[in-house]
Formats: sequence, C-alpha cells, structure tokens
Amino acid sequence: MPVNKTNYQQEAGEASPAQKQAIEHAHGPMQVLAGPGAGKTYLIIRRIRHLICHHGVSPEKILVITFTKASALEMQQRFAKLTEGIYPAVNFGTFHAVYYHILNNSGNGGVNYQPISAKEKAELLKHSLAVCGIEEEVDGDTMDYLFKEISASKNRDAWHPPNPLGMPCLALSDEDIMKKFPSIFKEYCQIMEERNRLDFDDMIILCYKLLSRNQDILSFWQNKYSHILVDEFQDISPLQYRILKELAAPGNNLFTVGDDDQSIYGFRGAGPKVMQQFIRDYPEAPQIFLDTNYRCRGSIVQAATLLIEENKDRFPKCLKAAKEGGAAVKLCTFGSWEEEAKYLVKAMKELPLKEQGKTAVIYRTNSQANGLTRLFSQSGIPFHVHGKTGNLWEHPICKDFLAYLHLAKDISETGIGQRADLLRIMNRPCRYIHRQAAEDSQVNEEKLLDYYQNVPYMQKRISEFFTDLRRIYGLRPYLALDYIRKSAGYDSYLTGKKDGTGTWAEMAGRIQGMVRGFASLDEWKAYMENYGEKKKSEGQNEEGGVTFITMHSAKGLEYDTVFIPDTNAKVIPHSKAVLPGQMEEERRLLYVGMTRAKERLEILTFGQPSCFLEKLKSSPEILLFSHLQARQTQHCPDTRQKHRQPVHIPRHLQ
Repeated sequence: MPVNKTNYQQEAGEASPAQKQAIEHAHGPMQVLAGPGAGKTYLIIRRIRHLICHHGVSPEKILVITFTKASALEMQQRFAKLTEGIYPAVNFGTFHAVYYHILNNSGNGGVNYQPISAKEKAELLKHSLAVCGIEEEVDGDTMDYLFKEISASKNRDAWHPPNPLGMPCLALSDEDIMKKFPSIFKEYCQIMEERNRLDFDDMIILCYKLLSRNQDILSFWQNKYSHILVDEFQDISPLQYRILKELAAPGNNLFTVGDDDQSIYGFRGAGPKVMQQFIRDYPEAPQIFLDTNYRCRGSIVQAATLLIEENKDRFPKCLKAAKEGGAAVKLCTFGSWEEEAKYLVKAMKELPLKEQGKTAVIYRTNSQANGLTRLFSQSGIPFHVHGKTGNLWEHPICKDFLAYLHLAKDISETGIGQRADLLRIMNRPCRYIHRQAAEDSQVNEEKLLDYYQNVPYMQKRISEFFTDLRRIYGLRPYLALDYIRKSAGYDSYLTGKKDGTGTWAEMAGRIQGMVRGFASLDEWKAYMENYGEKKKSEGQNEEGGVTFITMHSAKGLEYDTVFIPDTNAKVIPHSKAVLPGQMEEERRLLYVGMTRAKERLEILTFGQPSCFLEKLKSSPEILLFSHLQARQTQHCPDTRQKHRQPVHIPRHLQ
C-alpha cells in the first residue's frame, strides 16, 4: 500500500533556512520552488499557523487549495495535529471543490448543475462515439486520451473562442476518431448540457466567466479570503491561474508552492510557463527554493537530476539529498517483455512480505499492468492496483482473437458459426467479403461460397479463410494466436494502427505472450471471466502487497522500493509525444516515477530502450545490467532466460 508521507523533520525541530523564510513571509505574493521530498506540507501548515499567530489573520479568511482529496485531507489533519485543533475554520479544499462551492454559493450568478461521475462520463462518451458512427469498441486507454482531448478542446475554447473544433487533436492518432472528433466533442457537450452535468473543465470555465463578468460576486469572494495558499502550483492551467489572480486581488496574498520539474498535465494547459508567468506578473514576489530532498537516497537524487537536467524549459536548480549514499540505481536490459516480467516476479519473491507492502511498480499507461498482475497472481505475490487499470482482455485485438477462436471451434465442430464472430474478423485482414454475404444469424462456408458462385477469386479467398479456421482449431491459445497473426495475415491488418496503449502490433504480441500458459480456449476464457474475482481473492486490496500505479497517479506518494518497467521507446516517451514540449513532459513523468523511491530504484527495459536512458547509461553512478550479454554485474542476480522464438505453423501443415 502507499506509504504515508513521512514527517521528515520533528514537529519540534527547526525548519531549514529556506523553509523558515517562506513560513515567516508576511503579506504579498511568494513563489516557493519545492523539489521532490522537500517537505511542502511541513512548510504550508506552519505558514498557516504563522499567519494566524503572528500576523493576526482570521482562520476563516485563509484558503488552502490542492489537487486531490487525499492531499487536502492529509494537510487538514496535520494542521489540526500541529495546532491541537484550535483553528478548525481554516478552509482546505481541492480546486474542484472550491470552484463548485463558488458556483453554487453565488446567488443568481451561480449555476444549478451537478458534477458528473467518472462512470457517467464514460457512458456519455461511449454514447457520443456511437452517435458519430464509431461502432468498434474503444479500449480504456483510448477513452482516457479522448477525455484528455475533450479537456484540451474546452481549455482552447476558453482561450481561443473562434474555432476550437478546427484545431488538430493533440492526443489522438486513430484516423477515424480524429476525423470525427469535432462531432464527438459537440455531441458530448450537448448531452452534458441536456443533463445539467458539469465536469472539472466546465467548472473552471464557468467559474472564470462568473467572476470576470460580475464585479459584485468577485468582490464578495475577494473579501471572504484574504490569504490563498496553493499546493502543486505547477499543475494548474492558465485559466485556473487567472481565477487565482482575480480572487487574490487587490491584496495579492497569493502563496504558491510547486515544482516545474513535476508538471505533468500539459493536455489541460498546465506547464512550467504558468510558474514563469507568476514571476512576470508579480516581479516583487520573492522566490524561495527548497533544495533538500528528505525522501530519496543520494544515489536516487543524482540519477533523477541527471535525467531532468536534459530539459530546457525549467528553472535551474541544484538538489541535494538529506540521506546520502544508498544502493546504486539499477538499469536492467532484457531481450523480451517475458524476461523482464520474470525478473520482476523473482525480485518481488526475494522481498520479505513486509517490504512488499512498501514497494511499487510504476508504469506509463494503465494497460501495462495487466500482464504483470496476472503473473503476480499466479506466483502468489500479494498486490493491489491503484485506481483503475485498463483491462487488456477488453482490447479490440483480444476480442478479434477470441472471435477467430470461437468461429474456428464452431466451424470445426458443427460446420456452423455465429454471424457476429464472422463479421468481426472476416476482413481482418481485408478479404473483401461483403456483409450481405452473411445476412443470417448463423453462417457457414457453403453459404458464402454460394454468394460468390460467379466470382472464382473470392471463392478461393473464402476457402482459404475457412481452411485457416480449421487449422487453428485445437491448437493451444499461444500457437493459435501465432497462426492467426502470421499465417492468416492478421498482422498485416495491424500495420500502422495504434492508440493510447501504443502500436497494435506491440499489443498483439503482449496478448500472445500472456496466453502462453493456457492449455485451451476454455481455460483462457475461464480466466478472463473470473478476472475481477481473482483480483479480489488473490490479495488485491488496498491494505497490503505490492502497489501497481501509473506515473501520473504516483505523484505525491512514496515507497521504499520502486521498479519502473517497460522504459522503452514509444512507451516513455509515449508514441504520441513528438513536439519538444511533449517530450519534456514525458521526461518529467519519468522523473516523477524515479523520485517516488526512498531507498531502492530499478529501471527495466526491453527491446528498444527509451531515449531518456542514454544519459543515465553514461553515468558511473548507475549500475548497468544487461540480460542480453554473457557478463553480469556482481550486485545484480542473473535471471537470463533463453529467448524462445514463437512457433510459426506453415499454411500447408494441418
């Protein structure tokens, strides 16, 4: 489970000189640059106490804003403990809660809309996709990227009203969705309006419009809060920043704490430029740098610094570790995902059970967890997945594979298959079979041949297709998928296709690797059907075991031991990151993942390594270990496996 943030300094202890300067700042704006593990919460709660006790600020006039409920609650609890609960009137909240509070407590100027839940958002988006003619099911990661693009479009609409829908999609790469995105966006917003629902971006936009167009309402909220403290300032959008400036005026008692090197929400406009703009807007504001990392060992701080110094768009800084030394950071290279996964399982088994609960596997996208969690389940390693995880078994490629196998089984056993299975795969790869050739709910080879009785070349294609189906029948799932991909030509259909999970060819390979251990289709289906129950029964709870978590979700958390798998090209940096700003954000994401580790950090890669690793490889501080070479580093166990080439069954073999 996530380890609660350590109170790095004793409550009665002295603050560092930089912290002391920030805590004792009286009035006016201030920017605090706080690196990972720099004691931000320690600083903020003591500043609140200082404002009340030394400057006579009324507790109810202090507003403290952060991004997550957990952070707001933790800060509130630590402040209550520090002050023995005598100042309960201090306002702690998330941006989400603050905006909604303003909108619903501004008289006739507010709105009567209700926040939308994540579940309802997904339902509305799926409906919008269907209305716009996207019939194929969309996987979880692509849904995430669609929501990011919707968020980006709403923010562009707020900043560039003329034609936001004409702007290119930043996150999406599926051509059909890209072309139809303006219609999808319009339909989604229309349904939201009809149902009186608000998402987070709507709250920001409406709140800004409310405050900027109604001076009386703005004055009310300016008088209500005299001092505003903002945590994670690097993650706010330009529009959120405008709202803060409006609320803080005219006293400008705006105290911000953030780290430009941990800005990872560029899709909604957040980035280092907002922090840089603060300095331009408030040239009189002192800038304090908390340069001591109280969380990570010196070796981890050095490795993370090497990485992030490659970014250009940042405040220059020099971090130091309060805890010097520590085990060297390991960078391990493997020949395949399976070898990487086996190494990870072996490393976890070597950890005492108590230490597993202080360990995290941190990855770039949700779908990366699926194969690993299955191996952890099979190996009896307790774990839990933080938040949601994309279910690889629900990916369109997996559904194609299953349709092939179902149709192969039905045709081979009864000669009759289901129309739905046929329609899904008959043109994957393209065989030019028309839907009208399969109008009945049940289909067979004879009906299709009759439909094309006067087209000999189509009859040949249909015969080859059904021959492939009969050859697939009875094979173990791994071999069947290998045949489908190579002999039946499915890989040619995948060429060039990609989504939020990466290229579809890579995804097909990952799914094939995950079914290696299943003896039959029925065994594979039984596993998938019980997937949710298996997670619950095999130790996946929030109370213990190894944590599986994305880089985005891991920000603000810490673990004794961290493994970062799949640091490969097209994963981190993501395949969609092409512009310099996007590449820098991807590097910041990896930096966030690395700086979650307190004592031990291992970075794993296979295939083509991430370009971000080049700088680390050249450092004598990094312990390199390759599972591809005969040599091995004495501190790293040898888990090399002989790479098995997938079996290819020639078409002419039964």
